[in-house]
Amino acid sequence: TNTVDWALELGLGGGFRTEHYRVFAELRQGINGHTSQVGQIGADAIIYPTGKLEFSFGPRADFAAGGYMDTYFGVSAAEAAASGGRLTAYDPGAGFKSVGISARASYDLNEDVRLHLQGGYDRLVGDAADSPIASAGSKDQFSIGLGASYRFSFDLFD
Repeated sequence: TNTVDWALELGLGGGFRTEHYRVFAELRQGINGHTSQVGQIGADAIIYPTGKLEFSFGPRADFAAGGYMDTYFGVSAAEAAASGGRLTAYDPGAGFKSVGISARASYDLNEDVRLHLQGGYDRLVGDAADSPIASAGSKDQFSIGLGASYRFSFDLFD
């Protein structure tokens, strides 16, 4: 079997936000682990239970180019043979790879530091879901994460 190196993706994103909702899209280029393009689109509802606490939640859709899909969901003939019959050869194409929902709680520790707790559920779809790798594992993917952000500003004209 082939081992996939750790992945690093760099990219850009944009969106539109109001007080109670946001929509966004992002596109990233893999430069390690895979060398293909991936992206995500989504929307969130935003609520504020207290002045320092923000909850956001909403749907997501992830898509990927063929190189990414082949790296993570493809099975070569040699890999299929090495699996002892557990996997069959499979060559996925580009497209949507998952749809799901994400939720985040953010707490303002002070004016500059914000703490985050995020969780999500994704269901593999399309060629990702049809992969023998997904069939041997699970099409349901769960994630959880903790983070902190620091806000800084400077004025070039001051």
